[in-house]
Amino acid sequence: MKHTNTVFYQLLRFIPKHRFEDAVERHQGDYRVRQLSCWSQFIAMLYAQLSGCQSLRHLESTFNSQGNHHYHLGVRGIRRSTLADANKKRPLGLYKELFFSLLGKVHSTTAKEAKQAIRLIDSTTIDLNKKLFSWAHFRSNKAGVKLHVIYDPEQQVPTFFALTHAKINDRKAANRLPIMTNSTYVFDRAYNDYRWYYEQMHLKGNRFVGRMKKDAQYDVTDTQAVTNNIMKDQIIRLTSAAGKRCPIPLRRIRFIRQEDQKEIVLISNDLTSPAEEIMGLYKQRWQIELFFKWIKQNLKIKRFFGTTEQAVHLQILIAMIAYLLLKLVNNSLSNFQVSLQQLTRLISVNLFQRKTVLELINSTQNKRKPPKPKPVMQLELEFS
Repeated sequence: MKHTNTVFYQLLRFIPKHRFEDAVERHQGDYRVRQLSCWSQFIAMLYAQLSGCQSLRHLESTFNSQGNHHYHLGVRGIRRSTLADANKKRPLGLYKELFFSLLGKVHSTTAKEAKQAIRLIDSTTIDLNKKLFSWAHFRSNKAGVKLHVIYDPEQQVPTFFALTHAKINDRKAANRLPIMTNSTYVFDRAYNDYRWYYEQMHLKGNRFVGRMKKDAQYDVTDTQAVTNNIMKDQIIRLTSAAGKRCPIPLRRIRFIRQEDQKEIVLISNDLTSPAEEIMGLYKQRWQIELFFKWIKQNLKIKRFFGTTEQAVHLQILIAMIAYLLLKLVNNSLSNFQVSLQQLTRLISVNLFQRKTVLELINSTQNKRKPPKPKPVMQLELEFS
């Protein structure tokens, strides 16, 4: 009889344990640890993400109920008090290193011909309870943290993310984001910063497409012919004191968005591409909105197992790692018609099933052949 490891174990094959232990040693994650190793902490928190546990108590009871599978995972049963303490103290750098290691594997599984990379930049606020998370207070009656993401729309993965207090605006957070060279960056009006446009985008050889502020001051130096729903296509120079920090000609494109008939004004340093191409780049920005919606619906980043800043950041980090693991499995099934949503649901309820992921997918599809039609019995009459 063929022996198959659990679905959970198959996911962990993307994270060789000896590589994980090497990272633990680099970050001294298990220094003076007696009861719960970093590996056990990671397995428990990853299980919580994939299975949808609602609390530490829920995690403790469901994970410990699968004790017969712990040996193959290299862990033992957990205690919620010990796990809560670990989430407060273990180094975040360990899990950041793991995230980028998995990100490299995602890129290698979808490697394509080199071309100018397109990156989307945006953020989303994760609301927190003001009484329980007083350190995250940012309005009179609200608390929260903000997840800032650089997203690759072609491979559908975040290439970088950072967590800040929700009161940090996007424009300031943008200065902390790593910007590549010779790439295309797309972002919304919240990132309107003329110095950033010039120093981090233009001088690094990047093309950018953003939303223009309504009160922006500028002179029109040239006007180009327009087609379809484009209202204006202009070459401009910024004239305000702040605008002079970006001393280059820019493109201003004004159009009506078909979906909601809303007027959109774009700003870009691309002076030559067709206006439709620049509009198409901006429309891709919705992919990062869909990513934010997906992780909030499918991963545990709305309810937290700890109230400290460290515990919140760690849980979000492991949620992003879980996303990359699911993406790696999904990429390996490129010949099958299964969405990431379907795959996530299948895995969540079958983590300790001894089946391959492919067998899980096949089990949900009706493979029975339709019954052969019964022959129609005809009555033959002979006439003399």
